[in-house]
Amino acid sequence: MKYFVIEGILTNPDLINDDIMKEHMAYTQKAMDKGLILMSGLKSNMSGGLFIMKANTIEEIKDYLSNEPFKARDIQDYNITEFSPHYCNQSPSEWFNK
Repeated sequence: MKYFVIEGILTNPDLINDDIMKEHMAYTQKAMDKGLILMSGLKSNMSGGLFIMKANTIEEIKDYLSNEPFKARDIQDYNITEFSPHYCNQSPSEWFNK
């Protein structure tokens, strides 16, 4: 398994509406339910998002992103960085709640 940090960069935020946002959220939730996304969130300056994913290949990540509602509508582009985790907190949800 390979691990990736993905940075979403909003290119056309004015195109976002409630319906597209719901599609985006459902698409992300589906990947989270499959265990493909560890975490996802907005950048504090609201210029896009960051998330951590796992996949067998970068091509799987690119395929996932190509079908993402924001990407499909030219609302957001992505930077993908593969990384090798060396250390992991055993309770990430607790880490973020402190």
